[in-house]
Amino acid sequence: MIRAVAFDIDGTLTDMKRRLDPLSVEAVARLEVPVILATGNVHCFTRTTSVLLGISSVSLSENGGVIAYGDGQMEVLADISLCEEAYRRLGEVFDLDRMDSRYRMTDIVLDRNFDVGRAVSILEQERLAVDLVDSKFAVHIKDRKVDKGTALLKIMDHLRLRPDEVAAVGDSVSDLPMFLVTGFGAAVANGSSRLKEAADYVAKEEFGKGAYEIVEYMIEKEMF
Repeated sequence: MIRAVAFDIDGTLTDMKRRLDPLSVEAVARLEVPVILATGNVHCFTRTTSVLLGISSVSLSENGGVIAYGDGQMEVLADISLCEEAYRRLGEVFDLDRMDSRYRMTDIVLDRNFDVGRAVSILEQERLAVDLVDSKFAVHIKDRKVDKGTALLKIMDHLRLRPDEVAAVGDSVSDLPMFLVTGFGAAVANGSSRLKEAADYVAKEEFGKGAYEIVEYMIEKEMF
């Protein structure tokens, strides 16, 4: 039985303009198990979203770099100095636009206006222990040792949940690590091809409508 559901936010509960879909709000409200927000966005954004949705403040932000076990209970898992070095090196090659750095604690976010494939090759040559993650909204430079999967496992341990008791819903390749550590993974129709290949269920609908469809499917299958 599923005892908690982890939801990505941008592109899963929202549309491409980051507007929250009323159907995704309704989907979350239908759940009688804890909802864990799992996003590449910053903690303050994630906390605000949890308040607006009326759910628990347990969450993971910055693609797993920051965990919140509740109000005032945070844990930072990643080393931003690695990201700063990668940013410096890439800045020697590309004209980078850094985004919302004021509130970030563990990763660096860039506008999607450069050759990501070439950037990955440069970082591999430099042997820097970071990953570039393209969420379709932005490109994240993140500490390689953490991701949404490693962070979600720590949350599971805190909540005393087994991996098979947790479901994950997302749209991006950054959500793939969650699918690999949970009992059920579902992708909305606008999800990346890699994520949909790994999913146990792929919604016919996109964005928030897809999130609602996934919750409806889980209820119909008596997964709770």
